[in-house]
Amino acid sequence: MDSSTEEKFWNVPNLITLTRIALVPVLALMLFQKRAFGALIIVFLAGLSDVLDGFAARRWHQRTKVGTLIDPLADKILLSTAFILLAVRSLGFTYVIPLWLMAVVIARDFIILAGGVVIFLIRGRREFPPTVFGKVSTVLQVATIFWVILSNYVRASALARSSFLAAITSPSVLGAFYIATLVLTVVSGAQYIYKGIRITFLSAT
Repeated sequence: MDSSTEEKFWNVPNLITLTRIALVPVLALMLFQKRAFGALIIVFLAGLSDVLDGFAARRWHQRTKVGTLIDPLADKILLSTAFILLAVRSLGFTYVIPLWLMAVVIARDFIILAGGVVIFLIRGRREFPPTVFGKVSTVLQVATIFWVILSNYVRASALARSSFLAAITSPSVLGAFYIATLVLTVVSGAQYIYKGIRITFLSAT
């Protein structure tokens, strides 16, 4: 690997993205230990890093091919880990993510990953930028994870005495998050499948 390649990889946006990947085992540890407040901090930092790496890439013109690959990969690793662990009732949380929602989120990411491999094998490297629905669904998935953890934290602490906090972390609010996330995940998945089919079979070359 020459120095120019190293400079392209070791830049601020990619380092921020790698930091987000490094947060995954920390988040898992927080959830296994039922340390909801610590998990909230990790999810907040992960979401912040997702905003910052994109801002840095645009601000300092440091967008790289490697960065466009590892950034969505970091999101998928973090979100998949959180959705799977928060769906496990045996961890002891009062509020858990429904298995059907976890299955849809994981299935969509698997389909996108498998589709990307197929496109690469058939067409070679192709640009596959995130769609608007894809971005919105990611934001909703992060928000759902954050709200589930927040709801568990509030329920298990003195904050439960606050009528406002009790209201915004109620099962009905969580249910609204679940439905919205489900709809956007399915819609974005369908959009990615449609784009993948067009790129694979309808592109000129």
